[in-house]
Amino acid sequence: MNLRFPWLVGLCGLFGSPSLVAAPIGELKPAEVVLGGPESTELDLWRPWKDAEKVFVMVGLPGGSQELFMVDTGASVSVISQAVADRIGLTVDGERGIISGLSGTVPWMSARIPRIQLGEFQLNGVEVAVGVPGVPEHAGALPVAGILGNNVWSNFVCVLDYPADVLELHLATAWRPIRRSSRLVFDGAQFLTLARVDARLGEERVRADVVLEIDSGAQDLILAGESGRAFVDVSTRGVEPVVGLGADLDRLPEADLLKVTRRVPVTRVRTGGQRVPYDAQARWLDSEGRTDLVAATPGLLGYAVYADYRVVLDAPHQRFSLTRSRREPRDFEAVRAWLDLVRERHGDDPAYAAVRARLLAGLDDLAGARAEVDRGLQARPDDPELAVLLARVLRHDGDHAGSLAALGRLTPAQLMEEDEWIAYINSLVLVGRIDEAVTAAQAAVDALDVVHVDRGEYLIAVSDALVGAGRTSEAAAQLDEAGLASQSRSAHLLRRARIAEIDGDRYGAIVPLQHLIRILPIDGRPMWLYGLLAQPPDHARYTSDVTAALARLHPGDEPWDFVGAGYAAVGDPERSQEALRAGYARDCEALPEGASRKNCDAWYWALGGERLDDAERRITEALAEAPSSAAFLDTAAVVALAAGRRDEAIAHARSAALQLPDDAYTLWQLSRVSRATLAAPESP
Repeated sequence: MNLRFPWLVGLCGLFGSPSLVAAPIGELKPAEVVLGGPESTELDLWRPWKDAEKVFVMVGLPGGSQELFMVDTGASVSVISQAVADRIGLTVDGERGIISGLSGTVPWMSARIPRIQLGEFQLNGVEVAVGVPGVPEHAGALPVAGILGNNVWSNFVCVLDYPADVLELHLATAWRPIRRSSRLVFDGAQFLTLARVDARLGEERVRADVVLEIDSGAQDLILAGESGRAFVDVSTRGVEPVVGLGADLDRLPEADLLKVTRRVPVTRVRTGGQRVPYDAQARWLDSEGRTDLVAATPGLLGYAVYADYRVVLDAPHQRFSLTRSRREPRDFEAVRAWLDLVRERHGDDPAYAAVRARLLAGLDDLAGARAEVDRGLQARPDDPELAVLLARVLRHDGDHAGSLAALGRLTPAQLMEEDEWIAYINSLVLVGRIDEAVTAAQAAVDALDVVHVDRGEYLIAVSDALVGAGRTSEAAAQLDEAGLASQSRSAHLLRRARIAEIDGDRYGAIVPLQHLIRILPIDGRPMWLYGLLAQPPDHARYTSDVTAALARLHPGDEPWDFVGAGYAAVGDPERSQEALRAGYARDCEALPEGASRKNCDAWYWALGGERLDDAERRITEALAEAPSSAAFLDTAAVVALAAGRRDEAIAHARSAALQLPDDAYTLWQLSRVSRATLAAPESP
């Protein structure tokens, strides 16, 4: 499997800007800086991995705890997680207004932190929004307490020295303005500046001045509403995922993340006193004026523009500057530093075993992570987080009996809280404990209140268990109820199609796949599965559906691997080879030699039915490096199936499903490969 869009498997990894917070209703008071101490201070910029675009700083909170907050100059107000707010005893004042984000609006529940420490500066009365959807609790292995917004940063001359991984904060009296700079306007919520943007599409060139918000929480250059109007003739139009604050990713169907955007191929940005080369595409949101996004921002100047610079936000003197760093480049190992800090503060305290285990896993020390989990469970055998971590480690190691034993000690509610309930039920099915899976899944639903917030997820588990038991009509009824619980017309379509396909209802499977292709064309898996189900009378419609879906995407976003496989399935070798060649050139050729390149090669060759001996060799080498990778195992199943080795294909598909037991695609692949290979001859 070639996972170009990992969010389609799980939405843990946000790739949009999670900031974009509009000014709330009512007066927002800046924090009070306690004067009388130093005039400047420096803090480390923590990155969850090398070259990560989002950066964090350590903040001292009441009670002496220190937590990591994202530096977000695109946020008008700071945000704190509900868990950290509870831990430090914050009192929520009630609804303060509305926060607008890329994925919607949510009420702002206000609290006030009495004081925080930033380096050598103390700030009093920091207003925060509590528990806002879309703010992750982790960035990689690092724990995240929230974000610090402009009610903090506007008090200082704020200098983000990205090459040195250092944040400088200066009082206005200690700072001499930089002459080579741009005008900076702070309107009480946003830092705004003027940027001259050059763009080119073919022979067409456009240069325009646009006002943009300086947003350290955004990844790229983003235009919004009228700020992109000058570039309409050099833009492409399509749909793509847009994720931000206001998106409750536990409840939001993936299709709802897609927005119609335009892309502008930018060649240079002049701002902050610099001409910055920018060989990338800017996203233009709300180009058709159909949302209220422009109420939040005119556009965003994100990290990709100034990643190589020392960024100076001089609010007191109203200047914005990009300068070269005065320091040696630095690679601050944030994960190791946080692990050292946890050990220094808490030693071997079993209450922090899960934290240490996650950090060790982030450092690729899986043996150390397992040891931490084992020690933690000896002292805290009922800790659900540790139990789930142990189960995942055991699953990774192929010990599925041990994994299920660890999960079986937890209640359904605990497993749901740890996002493991559906995986647990499907793992029972996959190892043959089907009756147990059905009984447990149904009992969990029966114990719920009918309006329980997770009712839809519990019903999905029942449906999956019933599919394993061959009770497909009952499984379909459970999906219908789950769709009602989630209030989504597009919920669970892949699962619906799988049930119909198992029942032999070919058109019953094709219809939800067609719907998926229309609403989520960036996901190519339904295109392939649709092609496998299509028969000669359906081929013209198939081509029409796929062509229409691809036309909705931006150039470069086409899922060529699945498109090529789908066209091969409907007997169109010309289109198949054209798609597979384009995908291979884009997805594989630029990869450095390693497991991912080997997997990519084998995946494309197997889909095209080419170089199967080479494909077998490449995927075998990839699995030797990462034997528990669900993507690699899926590729191995497809390679074996193409070569007619049915037992091997089934074994790999089952292993992939056991590694991702809550994913409808891996479950479908297992049932499809099992049936498809029954009549296939063994290769000599």
